[in-house]
Amino acid sequence: MVSIDNKKRHKTSKTGVFYRLSMTNGKKDKTYYIVYKNEHNKTVESKVGKESQGIGVNYVYNIYTATIQNIKLGDTVPVKRKSRKIFTFEEAFNNYIISAKSSKKSWKKDEELFKNHLDNFHKIELTSLKQKNFNNLKIEKLKTHSERTVQYILAVARQIINYAINNELVKNYVNPISNGRVKINRIDNANTGFFSKEQAKDLFVALKEYKTSSLQIYPLTVLLLHTGARFSEVASLTWEDINFKEKTIYFKKTKEGNERWISMSSLVLEVLKSLSTDNTLILPSSKGTQFKQMPDKLQEIIDTVIPNNKITIIRTKNAKLIELSDKDKVLLKQQRKKRLTVHSLRHTHASWMAMSGDFNLMEIRDELGHKNTKMTERYAHLLPQDRHRKTNELFDSL
Repeated sequence: MVSIDNKKRHKTSKTGVFYRLSMTNGKKDKTYYIVYKNEHNKTVESKVGKESQGIGVNYVYNIYTATIQNIKLGDTVPVKRKSRKIFTFEEAFNNYIISAKSSKKSWKKDEELFKNHLDNFHKIELTSLKQKNFNNLKIEKLKTHSERTVQYILAVARQIINYAINNELVKNYVNPISNGRVKINRIDNANTGFFSKEQAKDLFVALKEYKTSSLQIYPLTVLLLHTGARFSEVASLTWEDINFKEKTIYFKKTKEGNERWISMSSLVLEVLKSLSTDNTLILPSSKGTQFKQMPDKLQEIIDTVIPNNKITIIRTKNAKLIELSDKDKVLLKQQRKKRLTVHSLRHTHASWMAMSGDFNLMEIRDELGHKNTKMTERYAHLLPQDRHRKTNELFDSL
């Protein structure tokens, strides 16, 4: 238990304003007072309020000067205590999103999750939200949404609260969902599906009509498959990253991956030479800006070209979300894991490398820009198992 002297006056930088130490909800606080001479020349001490209520030295000094002025005019005005302003979760978000728009590419996704999944918290005072509120939210959302989606929802809530705390929009508040207080068990969400060479050929046949489209889905798909790069890495490529003389593409170091140089295939070289150089970006959107994600049209084409690629579980009935059965949840996970998507192009690049027998895991790691081999190890099972033949030959000779 913290011991404080709540009788001792502490001076401030302002005349007539002082404070005493106090405790609020088990934490140190300051209670502000003003001291002045009334119309009878008697010293008066008047309490204004606590720092935890938003009271500050400047506000208290304004109360002091107004009181002195009213005494001079012959009026006695009682001290007006500042009412405590409620700072809501919605207000925290409004502050957070302003910053996110200038620093995060995914701010629209954050905004969508806040509006659609955190709406029950919008008008609630931020500091009144506790761990149990978010645990209950997690339980409810897992009934109708995937673990990954619920992870994103909690992550956005955590970032909003951290922003409010770090920028001192609230005081004496600990984030109730930080440091694993509310968590979902680790999810093996790695997509294991990859295109066969026949499926890839069928896809490019379907994409031929989009070679000159402003959607850019044909050149984007070529580069994603032939370089194994992440979508964000391809979308951010500039002409300075292209070396036609050496026939290489330079991918910068990012938070997700290491820098690397990738050799151009003949098709990549052909595609790059066909592109306009009017923009700094090699593949700008129709607005001249960087793509944030692959246009939805590509997924439509993949689902059309490849039978049974769509996710078939329906989670709504009469426009309302319904809880999935355990059987449906298992099926949904299986479908998500095997479904061929934009990211499967990168997975395909690595899988084909592994199955060729010409590359080891270190070479695949360097090609993909993995920061360690743990991510690359998912392709180990695709490497030719020559070990078994060698072992049998060794012991059969005895």
